[in-house]
Amino acid sequence: MDLPTGLKNLEQALDLGGDYLDGAVRGQARDVLARARQRGLVGTERTVVALAGATGSGKSSLLNAIVGQEVAGVAATRPATRTPLGVSGRHASDVLDWLGVRERKVLLQLAPDTTANLVLVDLPDIDSTADTHRAQAERIIARADVVIWVLDPQKYADAVVHEDFLAAMGEYHSSLLIVINQIDRLSAADEEAIVADLGRILAAEGVSADIVAASALTGVGVEEIRGALVEIAAGKRAAAEKLAADVRTVGAALTENLVDQGGYPRDLTDIAGVDDLVTGLARAGGLNSAARGAADNYRRAARRATAWPLLRGWGRRALPGGGKGTGADLMRSSVAGVTSHSSHSGVMSDAGATSYVADGSGAVASSGTVEKTRVALGEFIAQAARFLPRSWRGAVRDETSRQAARLADSVARIIARESQAWHRPRWWGVAAALQWLAFAALVLGALGIGAGIITEAGGVALPLGLRRASLMCVVAGAVCGVVVSMSTRAARTHGAQRVERQVTTRARGAIDTEVRDTVLAPFRTEMERYRDFARAVASLMRVSA
Repeated sequence: MDLPTGLKNLEQALDLGGDYLDGAVRGQARDVLARARQRGLVGTERTVVALAGATGSGKSSLLNAIVGQEVAGVAATRPATRTPLGVSGRHASDVLDWLGVRERKVLLQLAPDTTANLVLVDLPDIDSTADTHRAQAERIIARADVVIWVLDPQKYADAVVHEDFLAAMGEYHSSLLIVINQIDRLSAADEEAIVADLGRILAAEGVSADIVAASALTGVGVEEIRGALVEIAAGKRAAAEKLAADVRTVGAALTENLVDQGGYPRDLTDIAGVDDLVTGLARAGGLNSAARGAADNYRRAARRATAWPLLRGWGRRALPGGGKGTGADLMRSSVAGVTSHSSHSGVMSDAGATSYVADGSGAVASSGTVEKTRVALGEFIAQAARFLPRSWRGAVRDETSRQAARLADSVARIIARESQAWHRPRWWGVAAALQWLAFAALVLGALGIGAGIITEAGGVALPLGLRRASLMCVVAGAVCGVVVSMSTRAARTHGAQRVERQVTTRARGAIDTEVRDTVLAPFRTEMERYRDFARAVASLMRVSA
C-alpha cells in the first residue's frame, strides 16, 4: 500500500475509533498525521539527518569529520551540545524552522557535492540532566528522515538509548544507521566483540540496521558513513520511507491497543442472539400473561355472546366496563408490569401485582419492566459485542442501556395492542341465532302446553296435534340449547387457544421488528464502523514508500 493511501487510512481509523483508543496511542497517531502534513508543506527534496546519542558518544566530533571541518563545538565538559545545530550545503530555512533549529551553518563548499540536499542536525544528549535537551532531541528525532545513532563503546548497551529509543524503531531499517564511535580506543578483538554483541541486542529488539565502526579522530569509518548519506540523498526517498515507517509503527501500536482491550477484527454483520433478546423482552413485558388474559377475555366474551338468552347477563362483571363486540371493546388486558395513561380498571396479573392497561397507544412500562429490559439488552450486548475493544464495547453497552426505557414502552404498547387485536368471529352470531331459535321454540312450546292446561281446566281440550307440537317444541328447544351450549364450549376453548397463540405470535413478530429497527440497525452500524476501523488499522502495517 502506498504512503498517501496509508495516511488516508490512518486518518479514517482515527475518525472511526479514535475516541476509543488509549490517549497515548491516539496522540501518537495524530502526531504522525500532523508530521506528514507539515513535511508535505516544507517539501521532501532535502533529507534531514539527525545525529543522536548519549553524553560522551562524540556526535559533534563525528559531524565535523563527516563535513570535513569543525562546525560543531567540542568540549571536555558535558553536555557540549546544548542546542541543536543545523548544517547544510544550501540554505534550508524552511526545513530548519520546521525542526525548530535556530543555530545554523551553511557550508557553501558542499553545495556542488552530492550531499548538497542533506540537512545534518547535531542534537543535544538524550540523557542530559536538562529536561529541555532531551525534549529537543526527541522532537527532532521524530521529524528527521534518517537518524544516525552514535554510541560510545563503553555504553553501547545503555538502557536509556535502547529502551527509550532503539527498541521502538523496528520499522525504521531504512531510516536508521548505528555508529560505534571512538573505536580508536579499542583493540581489533574488542571492536569485533562489541559489534557482534550490539548486533545481538538489536536483533533481540527487532531492529534491523547497518552498524558502522568509526572514529572521528582517525577517520576510520567516516567515508563509509559519508557514502551511505550520499546514497540516501541521491535516492530522495528518505522522507517518504521515514513517514511510511511512522505509519507502520503507529499501526502496530493501534493493533496492540486493540488486542489489549480485547478487540478482534472480523466480519460482524451476522449478529447472533436476536431470538433470545426478543424472548427476553417479551418475558419482561409480560407477553405470556397478556396472551392468557386475551384468551380468558375471549372465552368470557364468547360465553356471553353464545349463552342461553336468559343467562346472557350472567358473568357480565367478569369484563371491566361490560363492553361488547371486539377484543378492543371487550377487554382490558392483564399485562405484568405495564401501565396506561388512559382511564381504566385494575386487574391482577399472574405475577400478583396490580397492572393497568387500557389501549396500546397509552401503555408505558413500569420501572421493574424497564430494569428487566435493561438486563435483557445487557446480556445481548455482552454476547454480540464481545469482539469489540473494551472501551468501544462499554460505549455501545451504555448507549443501548439508555434505550431500555423507550424500548420497554414500545414493547408494552405492542403487547397491549396485540392483546386487544382479536375480533368477534362469525360463529358467535350463528350460535346466538340457534340459541334464540331454541329459546323461541321452548317458549312457544311452553305457551302451548300452558294454554292446554288452562283450557283443559275450563273443560275445553286442545287438539291432540297441537298438544304434541307444543311438547315437541319444548323438547326440541331444550335439546337444541344443550347441544349448542356444549358445542360452543368446545369452540370457545379452541378459539381461546387460537387467540393466545395469535397474540403471542403477532406480538413476538412486532417485538422482533422493533428490535431490528431500534436496536439491531444502530448496533449493526456500530459493528460495521468497528469493522472498517479494524480493517483500516490492519492496512497500516502494509504501508511502504
